[in-house]
Amino acid sequence: MLARPPIPDVLSRLRRDAGGSIAITFAICLVAIFGFVGLAVDYSRGARVQAKLQSALDAAAVAASSRASGKTGDQIKSDALTFFAAQFKEAGVPTPTIVATVTDSTLELKATLALPANFLPVIGINSVDVAAASKTAWGITRLRVALALDNTGSMSSSGKMSALKTATLSLLTQLQDNAKNDGDVLVSLVPFAKVVNVGTTYRNASWIRMSDATVCSWIFCSSSWSGAIQDRDKNNDISNAAPSGSSTYFPAMNENYTGGTPTAIQPLTSNWGQLRSTVAQMSPAGNTNQVIGLAWAWQTLTQGLPMNAPAEDPKYTYKKVIILISDGLNTESRHADRQSEIDSRQTLLCTAIKAAGITLYTIQVNTGGDATSSVMQNCASTSDKFTLMTNPTQLVTTLSDIGGQLTRLRLTN
Repeated sequence: MLARPPIPDVLSRLRRDAGGSIAITFAICLVAIFGFVGLAVDYSRGARVQAKLQSALDAAAVAASSRASGKTGDQIKSDALTFFAAQFKEAGVPTPTIVATVTDSTLELKATLALPANFLPVIGINSVDVAAASKTAWGITRLRVALALDNTGSMSSSGKMSALKTATLSLLTQLQDNAKNDGDVLVSLVPFAKVVNVGTTYRNASWIRMSDATVCSWIFCSSSWSGAIQDRDKNNDISNAAPSGSSTYFPAMNENYTGGTPTAIQPLTSNWGQLRSTVAQMSPAGNTNQVIGLAWAWQTLTQGLPMNAPAEDPKYTYKKVIILISDGLNTESRHADRQSEIDSRQTLLCTAIKAAGITLYTIQVNTGGDATSSVMQNCASTSDKFTLMTNPTQLVTTLSDIGGQLTRLRLTN
């Protein structure tokens, strides 16, 4: 018969065995805990790096595509890699592997890297795979942009006209850089005051009602015509309907006696030199009628009379945009000299423009302490497309931001 060990010895042995089991269990749990913590930390870092990788890749793709005109595929790839290297600078992150693919109208960039893990190695994972892809296309989406630019007398103060010219010229360069082929980006300029100016070459155009051109002031009467056009008869003043009879024609106006005829409209074109020349000629005079500026911006985007926008190629999709820039509130139109009445026409016009699928940006340059223009605010396609500024120098950055948004329209994924 085996001797029974003393009770204290048995208890001591059990304590030793239990302690060993607990230590093993604790070690296993500790590895699991480190694994879960490491998973959260390392993958969170991976997500942050991926977001920056994607942003840099998108920027490189857009920048290289916008400068692709006349370049070979290898040159476009080289540009993309250069732009990417300038954008992606993350300390402690390996250099990504970039694969660039160029076709006649697209640039595709794919980036991959293995991000060293800090905690995951305890469970046998040494790195986190990070990847991003971006594709830009030119010649698929084409831009048509109309700028309705306030050229009224108040623009002569606070450096507003100078700032408007500088900002517009900068935007033109930005849009030109985004055009790889002729027709990719077309721009029109519509300087406006109480009236717009279509140019004296249209004197005999069928769509102009010249009987309105002989206008007398209390100073003198003149029958000469400077190219000035007033608002159309209601309700054609808020429409882009083609002229089809006298009541739908565009009434001429002699504005020589007031000096309120702005620089002539530049219809849609990719002649960047001509666009810059039009900007250089702008000078401030006259009262504010945003309605006619918007109406003619819409006309420049419309095929057929009076502005004959170029036909649209069915192989492409077209994005149409109007950017309205004004420093003040409406003061005078053909139909009214009360702000509320002009604003009501503008509200109807903006609704019609947006219903036609045109994106509207509005910018109020408020240096005189006026109230925020609710009609301009509501005219914008969305709340983020209305900008209120108190310093005209802000125009440069605002138009640059808008140009960036228009450029990114070519980003396909």
